[in-house]
Amino acid sequence: MWGGAIISFAMAMFTHTAVFAGFIAPMEFPKVAADLSFVDRMALNAAGYEPYESEYDENGKCISGCAYALPNIEDEIAAMERRNAMARQDLVDDYGYTETEDGDLIPPAEDVPWDDGQGDLDTPFPIEHKQCAIQNQKFKNTNVPYGSPLGYITCITSDYGVQRKLSWYNKTKIHYGIDLAANTGTPIYAPANGVVETVFNMNRTCGNGIIIKHPSGYATQYCHLSRVSVSRGESVASGCLIGYTGNTGLSTGPHLHYAVKKDGYAINPKNFIEPGHRMCR
Repeated sequence: MWGGAIISFAMAMFTHTAVFAGFIAPMEFPKVAADLSFVDRMALNAAGYEPYESEYDENGKCISGCAYALPNIEDEIAAMERRNAMARQDLVDDYGYTETEDGDLIPPAEDVPWDDGQGDLDTPFPIEHKQCAIQNQKFKNTNVPYGSPLGYITCITSDYGVQRKLSWYNKTKIHYGIDLAANTGTPIYAPANGVVETVFNMNRTCGNGIIIKHPSGYATQYCHLSRVSVSRGESVASGCLIGYTGNTGLSTGPHLHYAVKKDGYAINPKNFIEPGHRMCR
């Protein structure tokens, strides 16, 4: 009898949390972190949910998609600039990148040796994955994500950083990635060695999507896919096919939302793709 009561209580608590977190009943997301309990935030994280943009009101206070309770937009922009500067310096100091006069970052010319230990990740690579970069000459065997995951230079439909909405909205948006123009069904490739950490299945905002954890604290995120070609926990290498672009989730047209994180913080993906990507006209 007690066993059944405990199970019923556990199911009731799970249902309550699921409803509150938006798994069962629809609710508006991204949500301000202050509005969620610790348990609910953990439930959202376990489900792979994370906002990829935040909104601020006319007074500069965050009203949705906040990483913590009610940050000021000026503070958030300053923090983003510091993180990007640190990430760029890290690429120059630790990985041999060079910075051009135009501010573009160029990786070292020589091939990066294959890392059989996969850096600081635990999951070993299947030996056949070593062939991905060999067969796909647009990519190198590397632990740092570099190069467009589409495998070619395209234009950017929505940039990283602050984007002001129409005046009658009276809101400002921060976009934590870039949107790459691509027709539905365009192949997407892993830009570096890593392990698939999360697979989204028709997430309300990301749609079908993927997060790949790379060595040295890097992670990459892909949203709005029409099809995912990898599974959670699967190891991938540079140049391996991971999915196809689409128009799922919160999207107004076919494209790839691409985000790069360093130690858990979103940084500018344009530091990690080839020079030549420009805003669409």
